[in-house]
Amino acid sequence: MPKNRILATIAIVASVLPWAWAQSGTPDPAAATAPAASPTPPGESAEAEKVLDAAIAKVSALRAVSANILQSVTMLGQRFEVKGRYLKAPKNRVYLLLEVFGLPDARGKMLQVCDGETLWDYQQVFETKIYHKFQKVDQILDKLKSPELDAAVRDQVVTQLGLAGPEVLLVGLRKAIKFDQRDAGTLDGRPVDIIRGTWLRPEGLAGPNLTPQQQLAPLPSFVPSLVTVYLGHEDGWPYKVVLVGRQPSILMEDTRPIGPDGRRLGSIKLIQKPLVTRMELIYSDVTLNPSLKDTDFAFQAPTGVLVEDGTEAVLDNLEKAIQSKIAQKKAEGAGAEGAGAEPLLNQAIDVPKAKSEPSGAEPH
Repeated sequence: MPKNRILATIAIVASVLPWAWAQSGTPDPAAATAPAASPTPPGESAEAEKVLDAAIAKVSALRAVSANILQSVTMLGQRFEVKGRYLKAPKNRVYLLLEVFGLPDARGKMLQVCDGETLWDYQQVFETKIYHKFQKVDQILDKLKSPELDAAVRDQVVTQLGLAGPEVLLVGLRKAIKFDQRDAGTLDGRPVDIIRGTWLRPEGLAGPNLTPQQQLAPLPSFVPSLVTVYLGHEDGWPYKVVLVGRQPSILMEDTRPIGPDGRRLGSIKLIQKPLVTRMELIYSDVTLNPSLKDTDFAFQAPTGVLVEDGTEAVLDNLEKAIQSKIAQKKAEGAGAEGAGAEPLLNQAIDVPKAKSEPSGAEPH
């Protein structure tokens, strides 16, 4: 598996946001021709979304969390696991470790640590090691809170910097998934609310210029379009998230060749099995509002390795985006129409990436 595929895998697991799949391809929804599922009564959808909204509020309000992470993935014929650890504490302190296991001849690791002042980002793919840091975290966060900053720019920077936690996972699911079922149950003896939904936004995969037919068509089986979330009934924590592709019917996925008479050749057993993706995220040993030490968020790159500091670039780009928005509002207020170069507001903010190091000590 190529190095960039490993990095994409870690990124997907880190966020487990459905639209991350847009980075790995643009499947054509027109390839599937089955009719869309019948709509769910509004009452059921409203109940499921109400439960999710309450969970988002509860998780966002947590001051501190510690949890182990296990992600089991079946994707494009590959099976592997991603194991890790997540810590959150007051004063913007975050620790996230993810390691890939089960891929032949492949190693992948991602570590993001923030002590409230400096955010470190370390990635390893095979023998390539990348170190990046952002200082003045409080200043970056202050700019991200600016009401003059475009929401899309804010979301992009938060995600790229690795500041997104489980609450952002839930917000992402809320935006991309139509949850229409809600049940009460238990998970490992814990009362949970189980909500289910379907990814109904194919434009996030194949672009905005889809026909009405394409928008109604089900997504391919390798796109995990069916989602189940197990939320703690009392605390709202997402203890388990399952994303799976829709299993197509034999008629839709008949891969046998067609003969001169227009009929399929060969036995039905010759039909190739579809690649159905399944991603299962489990948070275990979850402790809410634990007492965590400063040493839990301590990190320093090994001596002699290349470390790129992207602090000033991010601050500068955020300030330009804010000033661009202010100028745009003034122009609109005066009845002026924008002209000339494209405003920075509509441009993506480039979060600098570090150069790779072929070797060096590995952090823990």
